Amino acid sequence: MTVFQLADVCSRLSSGKGIHANELSANGKYPVIGGNGERGRTSTFNFDGECAVIGRQGANCGNVRFFEGRAYMTEHAVIVQANNKADTQYLAYLLSTMHLGNLSAQSAQPGLSVKTLSKQVVLLPTLAIQKQCSKILSTFDQEINNLTLTNGHL
Repeated sequence: MTVFQLADVCSRLSSGKGIHANELSANGKYPVIGGNGERGRTSTFNFDGECAVIGRQGANCGNVRFFEGRAYMTEHAVIVQANNKADTQYLAYLLSTMHLGNLSAQSAQPGLSVKTLSKQVVLLPTLAIQKQCSKILSTFDQEINNLTLTNGHL
């Protein structure tokens, strides 16, 4: 295992961009991803790939989820993409265990800064082991999603 600061294993660690409400539509081609997941759809995207998305503001700041595809990432989301030292999906799983919400600035509106996140210490196994772990965990995630869909149709 090797100790890093998060910034040292990321090719991208940054917030998304603002979007006006009038740019959202129910039938837009791309999801608009904010700090708590999808908040609408739009006709344009500013992200294409895979990333860990960290909620940056609000009561649920620090939430982490994995995303893959094209989307419009808002300023309320921090986009984390791994460099050659890490696997992005593994980082998403790891970051989701780190209680990042506890790092939020104490104010009326809780928030996480990219600077604070960049300094977080992460302990990583080899890249091969990260990929193995991601494959196993994503298989479980898919099974959970399938069961959730099945239960929703009962």
